[in-house]
Amino acid sequence: MAPGDRIDFQTSYLMRYAIMAAVGILFSLWFLYDGLIGYPRHLPAARAYDELRDLDTEQRLTRWEEIAQQNGWPRRPPEKTAEEIESDIVGQYFWATLFAILGIPALYLLIVNRGRWIEETEQGLRTSWGQEVPFDKVKRLDKRRWAKKGIAKAYYDSPSGEQVFVFDDFKYDREKTDALLRRLESVLSPDQIVGGPPEAELEQLADTTAAATDAADQGDDAQEADGRE
Repeated sequence: MAPGDRIDFQTSYLMRYAIMAAVGILFSLWFLYDGLIGYPRHLPAARAYDELRDLDTEQRLTRWEEIAQQNGWPRRPPEKTAEEIESDIVGQYFWATLFAILGIPALYLLIVNRGRWIEETEQGLRTSWGQEVPFDKVKRLDKRRWAKKGIAKAYYDSPSGEQVFVFDDFKYDREKTDALLRRLESVLSPDQIVGGPPEAELEQLADTTAAATDAADQGDDAQEADGRE
């Protein structure tokens, strides 16, 4: 990377937020409709039929046909009691709330992160949301979650006190984010990097291991060749 290069928020994460928002909000509206309109419209008929349940079967059906015809209801008696329908309505509100809890935050994350970027500068980095991190002001780089989660936190001094910048190579372009992290590590002392070794050390170790493996493989090949002779 070079000063002026930008690291964009991953499109794949925006798509995840968009799908979660669409599913959550659509299902929430569906359950809300059933709770407010769909199920309540069956309540009057269910309540009227509940009042006939003390009659014998023949009288109940005869009386129900009269009531249904007067009110424009289906001739088929309601399958559920009014109490059961009221319980169903409560359930619709529950599911509407649950899906709203899923969909609304996802929609917020989609709106907030759409168009976000991180830009390298001569002194460090800046972001689309106004955060600036001069690398010479960084006091500590915490890499405890870097190996497994791709998250590292840089703690730095600012006029308003200590601030934190989060490197996240899952949400932002991985190759460019990793390169920016290496640039920061290059200006830090080893004791300022906690929770894991610098990336340069890991690369050097990987190269050394690969070279040793190649040498061992070549030795095994040479021995096999000698054995064949």
